[in-house]
Amino acid sequence: MTERQVVRAPVRHSPAVRQSPAAGDLYQPDNYAKTLLSSLIRAQLGATVTVLVPAAALLLLYPLLAVLVPSLAHASVGGLPLTFVVLGGGIYPPLVILGFWYRRRASRVEERFAELLEERDD
Repeated sequence: MTERQVVRAPVRHSPAVRQSPAAGDLYQPDNYAKTLLSSLIRAQLGATVTVLVPAAALLLLYPLLAVLVPSLAHASVGGLPLTFVVLGGGIYPPLVILGFWYRRRASRVEERFAELLEERDD
């Protein structure tokens, strides 16, 4: 009868799992840094698109209505042309609100990203 031999693979220690990125990781020329920055850019792009779509719809709505209903171009409200009323009261205030909303969303995205970096540095 032959003797049995035990064959074992060398024990490999798994590398430490990163919980969150460190600020220095952003300056490394590797895929991890590229992934971090691309995720930040993607989040900012998402915030931008969610503001630009309603803004574009809002800006295109009045000219589209003026083309479809030509009498709107010559209408007046309280002695003012409807165009001034729509621009002053119907377009600019919602655009200002969208601007504040965008600033708030962009700030939140950057704060979350900074929190991730701070957690890693601690």
